[in-house]
Amino acid sequence: MLRTENVHFRKTNKNTVVKRVREVYLRQDIPCLSSQCLLEPQCHQRVKVESSLLSTDTPYYLIPDYSVALRYVELLEQEELTNIIFTETILQRLQNEDKSRTYKSLRQVAKDPRRRSIVFSNEHCEGVSVAREPSESMEHRDWRALVKVAQWYRRHLKQNVPVILLSEQFTQDYGDQDTGVMVMSLKEYLDRYWPTSAVLHELLASLKEAILEEDLMSQSQDSVVSKKAGTGYQEYKPMSELEAGVKSERFFQGVMRVRANHRDQAFIRGDSNIGEIVIVGSENRNRAVHGDVVVVELLNKASWVAPSTHISYNPEEIHTAGDDDEEVSHHRLREVKPTGRVVGVISRNWQPYVATLQEGSEKDSGSFHLVLPLNAVIPKIRIRHHDAKVLANQRIVVRIDSWPIHSQYPNGHYVRSLGPAHNLDTEISAILIEHGISVSQTTQGFSDGSLKEMPINTPEQPWRPEPAELTKRRDLRKHVVFSIDPPNCQDIDDAISIREIGNGQIEFGVHIADVSYFVKENSLTDLEARARGTTVYLSDRRFDMLPKVLSEQICSLRHHVDRYAMSVMWTLDSEANVLSTWFGRSIIRSACEMEYEQAQGLLNGKEVVPGVDAKLCKTLKPAVVLLAQTMRKVRARRMASGGLELESSEVKFKFKEEDGGISDILPKQPLEVHQIIEEAMVMANSYVAKRIYDGFRESAMLRHHPPPIESHFKMLLRAAESRGFTIDTSSNLALATSLRDCANKSSNDIEFVKLLKTMATMAMSEASYISSGSKPVNEYAHYGLALEFYTHFTSPIRRYADLVVHRQLMACVLGAPNEKTSVSPPASDLLKNGSKMEQVANHLNYKNRESKLAQKDSTELFQTLYILQKTRRPGQEVNDDDVDEEVPFTETGIISEIRENGFFVFVPRFGIKGPVYLKEKSGDISVPLSALQEPAVAKARFSLGNKDHLTLVHGCQMDTDLMTQIAVKVPQEALAAHQGLAKTIQLRLFDKVKVALRLKKSHAHRHSIYMTLIGLDHEGSTSIRANVPKPVPSRRLVGNKDEVKRIAEQDPALVPFTERELLQGIQAGEEDKKKKKGRKVVDPEELYHQTRPEASLYSLIDAFDRFRIIESSSS
Repeated sequence: MLRTENVHFRKTNKNTVVKRVREVYLRQDIPCLSSQCLLEPQCHQRVKVESSLLSTDTPYYLIPDYSVALRYVELLEQEELTNIIFTETILQRLQNEDKSRTYKSLRQVAKDPRRRSIVFSNEHCEGVSVAREPSESMEHRDWRALVKVAQWYRRHLKQNVPVILLSEQFTQDYGDQDTGVMVMSLKEYLDRYWPTSAVLHELLASLKEAILEEDLMSQSQDSVVSKKAGTGYQEYKPMSELEAGVKSERFFQGVMRVRANHRDQAFIRGDSNIGEIVIVGSENRNRAVHGDVVVVELLNKASWVAPSTHISYNPEEIHTAGDDDEEVSHHRLREVKPTGRVVGVISRNWQPYVATLQEGSEKDSGSFHLVLPLNAVIPKIRIRHHDAKVLANQRIVVRIDSWPIHSQYPNGHYVRSLGPAHNLDTEISAILIEHGISVSQTTQGFSDGSLKEMPINTPEQPWRPEPAELTKRRDLRKHVVFSIDPPNCQDIDDAISIREIGNGQIEFGVHIADVSYFVKENSLTDLEARARGTTVYLSDRRFDMLPKVLSEQICSLRHHVDRYAMSVMWTLDSEANVLSTWFGRSIIRSACEMEYEQAQGLLNGKEVVPGVDAKLCKTLKPAVVLLAQTMRKVRARRMASGGLELESSEVKFKFKEEDGGISDILPKQPLEVHQIIEEAMVMANSYVAKRIYDGFRESAMLRHHPPPIESHFKMLLRAAESRGFTIDTSSNLALATSLRDCANKSSNDIEFVKLLKTMATMAMSEASYISSGSKPVNEYAHYGLALEFYTHFTSPIRRYADLVVHRQLMACVLGAPNEKTSVSPPASDLLKNGSKMEQVANHLNYKNRESKLAQKDSTELFQTLYILQKTRRPGQEVNDDDVDEEVPFTETGIISEIRENGFFVFVPRFGIKGPVYLKEKSGDISVPLSALQEPAVAKARFSLGNKDHLTLVHGCQMDTDLMTQIAVKVPQEALAAHQGLAKTIQLRLFDKVKVALRLKKSHAHRHSIYMTLIGLDHEGSTSIRANVPKPVPSRRLVGNKDEVKRIAEQDPALVPFTERELLQGIQAGEEDKKKKKGRKVVDPEELYHQTRPEASLYSLIDAFDRFRIIESSSS
């Protein structure tokens, strides 16, 4: 081993020059990390290597120089470019020059196993290392080092693989024609090897423009001093001072989050003593962007503020208003919070952003333009483009390059165009980019190498189990196995079997698709599935984690065909207590793919259900009934331990066949069979979690749900107190007991119970994957399910975490004679390495979260499209924002949150949440005339087409309790001008209200839904105090003049109506009653003996939760 020295000089933040000398030991065992290595054994097999390898089927290797790595890193990040050799020379230089963001990006490319790229330690490799010559520039020394690396690879691999040096500074004259080392600029490379890739060529052109702009900016530094004063930004403090300040608690470090509905406010989470630190205004934010890791200095107490409790008036912020978990727990309590300013940025979170050219910019003659990111928390970005007209009304992708201290906005560059704004496919593409869904998952499918790994399954050659494999599996094909899933389900992960085996015992099995048999660890398919992390489900489409030949065919547990499975089998006693458990691989043949409604029909006593053969129903019915009886007992025990009863209430979209429009939004109907299947899966997951923990104490893939932060319950507690209830949040059992007590005592106010449970859900922390070695065993528990151990085992077709768990379970089964033996099972390094497993868990947490957010955005997008359809008159222009021309679209909603200038309403029918404003931006408080009218008057006038809901009564006074109610007092002049108005109305939390759903259109952002108040739903609310007598008791009316006269005399509120109007109203009511009486309605809830959705205790919980995915403390 030889020793040498590396010397370099570095300029510090204080403009001093520091000489650094490093000893370097040259080694002979540095591996080439190439699959084409001709040595025996290959050189990477001689040492421990934790890197992917350069592939065998590549036409060339790429080596970028410093000019490419520094300024064209985004091009190197593109998934098309593979087999890149990042030299230690370039990476060290990036570190030495404080280019940490670029360094991390290149490291991330090398870590992605799909890219087949490596980091080559050439500076420590004997025979490759290059010393700097006297008077030689660093650029030329580094270039010689890269040429020598390229020559070494050519010799080492016997000239089998060409090597391309990418450089924007050096040309082929600096290459080596004799050894086949080619030097190309990026344009030459793309023209030769990627001539048809418009995305790569557009990106290169855009990056060149951004570099040109950056060079022009650097040449005009003389004007910086005069410009600096106008921005209010300050220089960041040196890193050494930041680190010392954080250590001494003079500064605080954290991830800066900008409030989605109040962009003027951002925050970080300080330590346990200081709590949340609010950053008010762009000057205090000091060029930091949402997601950056920043260092904050506290301001003096005189500047501390109470976060805003207003609903934002900005249209682009409407759809996210009220979704912030910090607002849920703090904002409405008016707690004064410390404020601070950003004094340094530790790491940037700059990502590709979807944006739209600022309206009118296309008319400007210059080449610099402002774009507005679709995500409202990101500031405007200044880009350079030679022809802004082609970008007008387009969704484009941009990236931030820099944010100089003298610039009001960050500088960035144009990447590519997605298509016209507000076009469905464009908006879907925007959602995917915003949430980091990879191009390969959404458009390119799986690589040819991955598809070659797939088993053959064609009509001519259908897949069949291998005889040798059958001998290794438990044969369950004679058992009655069935699956229960939504209609038209293609990727069937799970199936059930259950039977009585005598002596009062039951054999119960959960059978899961054996994906791990077909997807081998570190295969191309496995690497792609790991990168994707999960199948992404949007409202009208999905993007699979696995190729369809697996997800919909060979792995899917279809009926009447043999399928490989991973099974958990229990022997239970008559009270569903577990006597024994078996884990292992099996072969099954499903008897039936049942739908939820079919299984519920059998459970309800039907002998035959539509779509299932009568003979098969006779076989399945006893199994379904026994399954229900067993799972009820299991669930009851778990609920008694503190399990929270939170059910899904998703909405689904029904599409028209003729034009693809949305015909309806349908809430998911709750059935008991949903709970039964869910409980079976929970049971399997919990038993598998304990088993893999026994085998992998330091690296088991577990699912962790921590207890909620106590302060997040404040809204729940205040809301319960408003109705005279006390909620105990000391434990999950105490919380569950309190909520059940509220439900039992509020049986006549079911909406109150629903929303109370919703508030409990919103207070929950986010569940996440962990490696068991990262936390003590007493922190493994799942709070919501009340289980000590939990994991995800039951959906390996759509979740990569389940695939990891399958591999760990099989290692335990193969490594131990029984499930109670705790030995070190035979497994790969990944499965046994706690640190690596934690990295995988963090990656899957990110992918899972972004998938949920993409699903949420997709739901909101289709909800806005539905409201657009419903409110637009035939022939009306899409961008016509005239409210008077809208078709009234009214629904009943529930007041879910009270704010200073209005309230939020949740409409259960469509799963939509939106704001209702009472106080205008000017400060004027106005209420629609219809909301102040006596109920009978308002209903009659609205049915006759009056537009009282569009007539506002101005000058009202408003008294707001930020947690429970708003009292609106009507001015005397309004009472004198209108007959039959209330003097005061009270709008309380949980009240039902009638609202008109409307759409606020936006040029740069997505359209958003808001609501206007029409009136209180007096059947579910008694909050109006009218200055008129109570209405006449309901009776059968006859449409004649004497009856009209008598009604008008008894009810002065109806005097303003003409005789004709009253007659029309009476007759319309009678006709409506006759129609309802004569119409036979087939109700699915009655058909399956289920409570109606609006009577369910839990039907709103997940619908609310979809509007706010809680940020984990680590994010």
